[in-house]
Amino acid sequence: MRTLIIMLLSSQAEFTVSSKLDLIYLTLPKEINNCFQAVDDVRKNIATYNDKTNQWLLKDGSQFIGGMCE
Repeated sequence: MRTLIIMLLSSQAEFTVSSKLDLIYLTLPKEINNCFQAVDDVRKNIATYNDKTNQWLLKDGSQFIGGMCE
């Protein structure tokens, strides 16, 4: 079983090396082999791109930073 970890930055926070990120753990189905595609699919489903700030934002104002599989 593989886990997809999504990284979010709290609203109104500035992204720096020491920023505290909120991590969301999702279980990947066995038939999904491409982690990059899974992260991209989740991002498209939960976030909206803001052209002015060049950020992917959630409805609560959190910023989508990225994801990884383990």
